[in-house]
Amino acid sequence: MCCWTRLRSSLTPYYRAWQIQCDGEFPQCNWCKHHNLACTFNRFRANSDTGHRVIVVAPDTPKAVIPNIADGPQDLLARPSSQVADSTRSSRIGNTFLNNVTYLRGHHVFSNEGQRWIESQVGESVNFDKLFSMELRWLKPLRSYTVPGADAPAGPQLPSRVNVEKYVQIYGSSSQGLVFPVISQPVFGKTLDLAYSHLQLPGSNSAKSCVYAFLALISLFGMDDNIHGAMDCQSYASVAQSFQIPVIEEMTVDGLQTLIMLVQVQYFLGDLQSAAATLSIATRLLYTLEAHTLPANKPSAPYDKGDMRCHLRDLFWLCYSFDKDICLRTGQPPCINDAHCDLTMPPDYVRLHDLNLQQSLPQVDEHLVPLFPWDLRLSMLKSKVYEDLYTAHALQQSVTELLSSIRGLDEALEQWRLSLPIEFRPTLYFSRETPVSANLNTMAVILRLGYYHCLTVIHQASTRCQILEADLAGPRLDGIASSTKLTITASRSTLLYLHKVLPVVNPECSWYGFTDQR
Repeated sequence: MCCWTRLRSSLTPYYRAWQIQCDGEFPQCNWCKHHNLACTFNRFRANSDTGHRVIVVAPDTPKAVIPNIADGPQDLLARPSSQVADSTRSSRIGNTFLNNVTYLRGHHVFSNEGQRWIESQVGESVNFDKLFSMELRWLKPLRSYTVPGADAPAGPQLPSRVNVEKYVQIYGSSSQGLVFPVISQPVFGKTLDLAYSHLQLPGSNSAKSCVYAFLALISLFGMDDNIHGAMDCQSYASVAQSFQIPVIEEMTVDGLQTLIMLVQVQYFLGDLQSAAATLSIATRLLYTLEAHTLPANKPSAPYDKGDMRCHLRDLFWLCYSFDKDICLRTGQPPCINDAHCDLTMPPDYVRLHDLNLQQSLPQVDEHLVPLFPWDLRLSMLKSKVYEDLYTAHALQQSVTELLSSIRGLDEALEQWRLSLPIEFRPTLYFSRETPVSANLNTMAVILRLGYYHCLTVIHQASTRCQILEADLAGPRLDGIASSTKLTITASRSTLLYLHKVLPVVNPECSWYGFTDQR
């Protein structure tokens, strides 16, 4: 079954989950576990005697702004406000993402004050139980819950080397391989030599872990049909994770590839906290292997994926891109400090990036410069967004300084948008009437969603102004109002775009749509 079919089929049963009586087993009741549903048993409840509620105070950190309600069932909003308040007395502690969302006027969006403010603006109340249930449908953390002391289940065996080599060829010639160049076909041959050797050679454990992580990625992207039979992404990823200690000890390129592929799997499954933790280890390997720098006094050579230095730089840019995106989604500091890295892009990157965008699927070979997720220029801008708006130093800015930072970042984002080829340039906003091409490719979807997400994160910072100063007036108040409108417009554009594009999008685009919607 392809990736698109699996993701699409997972959307339909969400409305059934809340009808089932769960037995309260942790982490899932038996019924939900066997039906692959988010368990709706509510273990955390308010103290009815004291009336105390557990309220999570949200830091001023960037998060995805608009919950997933724009195109949901009509009865999602139809619920008395008293019932909403009662239902939200239950702490959603397990969902760190939603519990840290801050939205407009400084209110926590799921606090009583936030709910009352939303109700006053839209005239209706949100059924948060259904909202959380919908969100959990595509939040599938890659974690194994086992009884302490119990033997871990045996993982899958590696398929034949011939089958793995077929997967390598498929991935290397695909759009995913162009956007996520985590393996190099010439280099990966040596990885297979180590992984399939009967001898326990130095680096063998990292090589085996790398192959398992690669198979997990192949399964996630739906490339595993008709070669090795059914493949379980989570089983392969769990085996790859079990090699983490030797991966850290051996410090090899194979180990680095393993960690980056696990980051991809965790990211696409919505487990951003695990992805961030894995990425922090990968960053240390990057530094050890000196992938964050370029050789001094060496002339720029044409791109060659078979050259280990080029491949290491590809791995650096993959880590960099995920790091800067994850820090904006979790609100936690990035792992990679730009000041310690050489951020020179691959030779002729901008021209080749625009050229590759305009081809449905370029002829992929060792000399084709990868596209990388989002666009390296946008990833560097994300780094500046976090640095200027969400670091500890940035949180001490005055209202005037904050609005100035927002304005400068907005201008930089607009310059990036205008630099893209017009046929792939995101529109300033997306409405129900905006046409969508039936021949969308992966990068066209990624760039538009990335633009709206970055715009939201930039202007969402203006909500702090209403906490910093209560006597706002004049131009500063106008600036805050403008940022608020842009935040709402960008968030609405994301939802409307996803609603329209998912029925016609190419299968390989679907994973990013769900991840970005969080």
